[in-house]
Formats: sequence, structure tokens, C-alpha cells
Amino acid sequence: MRRRGTIVVASDPFGNTPHRPYLVVSDESHPFAGEQYIALGLSTKEYAESIPLADSFVEGRLDRESFIAPWAVVSLRSSNIEQSVARVTESVTETAVRRMAAVAGYRDG
Repeated sequence: MRRRGTIVVASDPFGNTPHRPYLVVSDESHPFAGEQYIALGLSTKEYAESIPLADSFVEGRLDRESFIAPWAVVSLRSSNIEQSVARVTESVTETAVRRMAAVAGYRDG
């Protein structure tokens, strides 16, 4: 099982690149935890809503400066994940989830 905040490398469901890094944002409360994960794509390009990963690693790291793309939401199956490469702080993960909801237009209540 991949923990929330883990950066994984998985096949790209959009087909733009063969492999891409993603930030796992789901946790064990996800209905298919361990089999399927909600994740956000990472990019080497920075956009207005991007979240920089610099100085946020608690384990491992990436070989290039990267940014969380909170609009790039994917559902990854465990079988598509090749490896875990890093883990980021809980505060960065929480920021990514809040920004993901904001980008999607979600309003609580």
C-alpha cells in the first residue's frame, strides 16, 4: 500500500509520456485502498496553480525541479505503479488537496 504523500512513477493514463510521476493524495479511507489511488500529476513546468516541491521532501527526491499540478487528477491502479521514489510533507499534500478542490470548483457545504 502506498501512503498518502508518496510520489510514485506510473504509466501515463493520458498517453503523453510512457511514465510520469504522481503524488498520491488518497489514504486508507479510499474504497479501494491498496488497489487504486487518487493522485495528482507532477510537471517540470510551473503554472499559476502549480505547487512547487522544492524543500518539501521527507524521503527520496526527484532528479528535476517539479511542481504538483492540482488539476491533473488521476485514478491509478496499483498494477500501473512501477515504483515509489519519494515522499513529501503532509502540509504540501494538504495544500495540493485544497488546491485540487478549488480548481475543480468544489465548495464544502
